[in-house]
Amino acid sequence: MKLYNSLTRSIEPFVPREPPTVTIYVCGPTVYDDPHLGHARSAYVFDVLRRYLRYKQFHVRFVRNVTDVDDKIIERAKQELAAGPTPQAAEGLSTTCRELAERYLKSYHATMDRLGLARPDEEPRATEHVVPDMTDFISKLLIQGVAYEAQGDVYFSVRKCPGYGRLSNRALDDLQAGARVEPGEHKQDPLDFALWKAAKPGEPSWNSPWGQGRPGWHIECSTMSTKHLGEAFDIHGGGVDLVFPHHENEIAQAQAAGKPFARFWVHNGLLTVNGEKMSKSLGNFVTVDEALAGCEDVPDILKMFFLGTHYRSPIDYTKDNLRAASKRFKDLLHLHLFANSDPIVERCAVPTQLPQGLAQLRREFELAMDDDLNTPKALAVLDRLANYGYQRVVELQMADDIAHVTAQQLRGQVILARDTFVALGQHAFGVFHGFIPRRPGEPGSVPPAVKERVQRREIARKRKDFQTADRLRQEVEAQGFRIEDTPGGPAVLPTLR
Repeated sequence: MKLYNSLTRSIEPFVPREPPTVTIYVCGPTVYDDPHLGHARSAYVFDVLRRYLRYKQFHVRFVRNVTDVDDKIIERAKQELAAGPTPQAAEGLSTTCRELAERYLKSYHATMDRLGLARPDEEPRATEHVVPDMTDFISKLLIQGVAYEAQGDVYFSVRKCPGYGRLSNRALDDLQAGARVEPGEHKQDPLDFALWKAAKPGEPSWNSPWGQGRPGWHIECSTMSTKHLGEAFDIHGGGVDLVFPHHENEIAQAQAAGKPFARFWVHNGLLTVNGEKMSKSLGNFVTVDEALAGCEDVPDILKMFFLGTHYRSPIDYTKDNLRAASKRFKDLLHLHLFANSDPIVERCAVPTQLPQGLAQLRREFELAMDDDLNTPKALAVLDRLANYGYQRVVELQMADDIAHVTAQQLRGQVILARDTFVALGQHAFGVFHGFIPRRPGEPGSVPPAVKERVQRREIARKRKDFQTADRLRQEVEAQGFRIEDTPGGPAVLPTLR
């Protein structure tokens, strides 16, 4: 498997640090508004990455943070206080920030659940890691001499960080031209950025060695990623808009503190609406709920839209593109209906192994996904899988006098084609979950021993005993089943052979 590494600007073979475990940290939402379509695209990209790694028998530990203290949250809380029925004192700002963040985190969860995106294994909140985690991290940077105090603030000294700008491919001299010191800042250099901000009246704040205050945005992710995944981990993900300054600053902080940090940096492209950047001021802001309404409330259609463009490329949301995704999804489902029809199912002997043509198509799907998650190419393979099944249906319908054995073989190939594309769609893309393959003669039930292991694994996950959870997952897979973590709990599916 190969992935594009933004740090080296090249496609590289992906080998985890400690196989078969893969550790992933993704920058999650800043919870000050309802999630829009761009949030959904990014979340789905990393859901597909996680799913496909599991399809390849890796054990993925996926962490996505929540930024629940931030300038944007504070500004939105001020707006809500000002718009209230009665004037509110500044002391209510901190409470409003907390309530606002909780409200929009629930909105984010509800939206991603509706899309059928699995929640992360761990979802640390910034406010839970300020003291002592972030303050200790900042203290280490001060001891290393790469940070300094300034009237209650603490800043990171960018020029003391060799290699700064490597991720974003920017030189310090170029950055200097656009840098400036905002009113109220006490930087020694315009390039420096805040690690700690002195408290302002009413704002959320914590005790620290430098007085009351709150963390800067960048230190949050450096702290939470290394806290939950260790000082070195496999993949750091997020939208391409986070490359600079957020991810660039994360690397600088972590490596200045002596942490190797992430080996691979994976970034998804931005989403536009009718060729323009999405913006409330332009009147083209699209929430996920609005997008789903245009998809007949079928999340799989929206996923087809996302899959049709490579994750690193920009994607344009238009009615025509959405209609094309809808048609593609429905065309694939036609084979499901054919394969479940009585003339196909009756007296059908399904082969235990895939015919060579189907096996080759499945391999082509894997080769496409192994090539930096080339979902457009993989989706085209699903189209060909469906066509393979259609051709066998046509042969059955057109040749009334074919031998009984030949008819049985054709029926079996129709069902295997359907099973294969549905299973690939389920495991890699999280689609077709309402269309579980059924094979004649198979009970379709999960053995009690497997159910018991699934239940024990769920208990272990809730206790954050990931070692036990991984072991139980492996035991389930050894029995020929796969665990699919869904918003409604774990689902158990037969392993694709």
